[in-house]
Amino acid sequence: MTDEIQNEPISESLPGQMAFFPEMETEDPAPHIMLQRPIPPPELSQLEPWKLSILLSDVLNRFEGRLPESWLYDIMVGGGFLSYFLYADALGALTDRGSVVTMPDEDGASCCILTENGARNVKNLRHMVPKIFRDQVHLYALRYVTRQRALRDLEISYEDSAEGCKLCLRCTDHGEEMFFLRISAPSKENAEELGERVLRNPARFFGKILDLAMTNEEEPFDLRNN
Repeated sequence: MTDEIQNEPISESLPGQMAFFPEMETEDPAPHIMLQRPIPPPELSQLEPWKLSILLSDVLNRFEGRLPESWLYDIMVGGGFLSYFLYADALGALTDRGSVVTMPDEDGASCCILTENGARNVKNLRHMVPKIFRDQVHLYALRYVTRQRALRDLEISYEDSAEGCKLCLRCTDHGEEMFFLRISAPSKENAEELGERVLRNPARFFGKILDLAMTNEEEPFDLRNN
């Protein structure tokens, strides 16, 4: 009798014990977390002043160490990355250390040139600036410089017409007109949007037109039922 009692399982409740229920599967196995207050991205102005100077040097180094000063200003200040005072302090520090010099170009406009010492320093120190900042500024700079260089050889104008607006594209090479194209659009807004898309890559746009003209063939005619 004693052995039977000892062999019976003893049911005992444990404090804090919880029942386990398997979770029901949802349609999305990894639902997105919705933040009530999304974390804002960091601002470039939060960097130390010496890192801002490195970033300016890095932008110049991207474009063979030379950019018009107005372009560099438009990238950093016009792009909303730095205030005028932070930009002036960063560029002033570079010129004081001999990392950047300003000289007039062939058109007489002021140009920022990265010196050999500045190029060596930025090569060794560029990774001190977090990649998130380098990516933001370099992407904007590449788009801006591409647009400005395209505008040197491409003139864009708009003509109002009874049907809407006409986009006029004049492509030149060393001052000589190479291509002229007029495209009709329903409105001025549509013409401007089309012009902006052409400016993204004018060489590709005109190249495709010329390639199509060179490879264009006569449409085959069916004379079997003649």
